[in-house]
Amino acid sequence: MLLRPPLRVAVIVTDSTVAALAAKHATQTIPIIMMMVTDPIGSGLVASLAHPGGNVTGLSLMASDLTGKRLELLKEAVPGLRRVAVLWNPANPGSALSLNDTESAARTLGLQLYPLKVRGPDDFEGAFAAHRHEANGITG
Repeated sequence: MLLRPPLRVAVIVTDSTVAALAAKHATQTIPIIMMMVTDPIGSGLVASLAHPGGNVTGLSLMASDLTGKRLELLKEAVPGLRRVAVLWNPANPGSALSLNDTESAARTLGLQLYPLKVRGPDDFEGAFAAHRHEANGITG
């Protein structure tokens, strides 16, 4: 068996809030570049956008102001729209923050929001089934 020396990691690139948080907890010295992070301040990845501090920097998807616009466009495209289902991942801290923005925008637009928890591909069927039971007034 050939043993290799440990890799000397120069930088860590992450593609989600969960991955960025895991990297931040793993090291305080290796630079971390985050991508696709919903709220780097709220999730505790950086101190501020202007001065992140620590070893984390990168791109953010802070687009909470777009949530209301998206629902507004949906309401215009679907006349009579009253209810909207939203898929969200409770295991992702950014997803919970985005859901809060969506709930606020839905209230402003007079829409009833149905958040459906989906952690992975195997959860879709159960989330939709639970919603159908709830919508039909069936408790289980």
